[in-house]
Amino acid sequence: MKRRASKTDLVSTASVHPRDRFDYWHEVACQAMVPFECRPRDRSSFEGEITALPFAGAFLTITSNNGVSTWRTARQVAQSKNSVFICSQISGTTRISQNGRDAVLQAGDLTLVDNATASTFVSSNVSKKLVVEIDRRKCEARLGRIAQLTTRRIDGSIGAGALVSNFIQLLPVQLSSLSDAAQRQISHQLIELVALALTEGNGNATARSSGRLISLLRLKAVVDANLTNGSATCEELAAAAGISVRYANQLLEAEETSLQRLLFSRRIGKCQDALADPAQAHRQISDIAYSWGFGDVSHFGRLFKSTTGLTPRNYRLQAQNPAERI
Repeated sequence: MKRRASKTDLVSTASVHPRDRFDYWHEVACQAMVPFECRPRDRSSFEGEITALPFAGAFLTITSNNGVSTWRTARQVAQSKNSVFICSQISGTTRISQNGRDAVLQAGDLTLVDNATASTFVSSNVSKKLVVEIDRRKCEARLGRIAQLTTRRIDGSIGAGALVSNFIQLLPVQLSSLSDAAQRQISHQLIELVALALTEGNGNATARSSGRLISLLRLKAVVDANLTNGSATCEELAAAAGISVRYANQLLEAEETSLQRLLFSRRIGKCQDALADPAQAHRQISDIAYSWGFGDVSHFGRLFKSTTGLTPRNYRLQAQNPAERI
């Protein structure tokens, strides 16, 4: 199995002259994450560390400092990548503001932050947090429009929030030993856990205040639970989510999809992961299609090509041998 090269960058101000420490940390932090403006609590005594780890085509970053306030200009926001951050507080506190909301994170708590929207972070005197970058398309495919979910505190001390918090904080120790395919799978699972924590709503205002959002997340959870069930109908899926097919399609209309298209696209995504996984290279394409709920291999092949632009066979060849031209 192909392993991702271990490219861990640890930067500390410990060896830098006190007068240069803040400027040095600020420059490195902008390179490791996104460009931002920053003001220290006390420039003369500033200390900080940054660790950046490649993860699933993006980065996982651990930052610590003894008190800073950060914000982003309109120009910096306009130059941002199309991604979302999962912010997990390890120690101390951080107040994060975005879209008119504030989330005060204590040790273990989490929240989502939109990389393409203005935000501010205010860290306590001793603060350490872990930030996981996630592709926006993958995040919104599972959670829906991200704007209504940002800066909603997820309580990391109980329930699904505690589960996702512990999961995230284990990642830095294990990443170097995980294959690219494993990292992609873990990234998907991380989004699923965040969705579960938001739906459970422990200390989460969104889950209590938005009935449509709860219904949408519940519907997507039902769809994901039935991807291997080739006999599942849209009527059965909607009923399991406690809604009608008509209402399900209304909920999904904002994402320019329908219940049936969502079901098929989720299954195609799982088949893509399987075809790209070297550990599953021995499996027949038909076996993979059947295992993810497709009863007709010809229909699967047509749907797969219309979605990815490649036949399943060529997709597998390209994914497992990226240097080869299909």
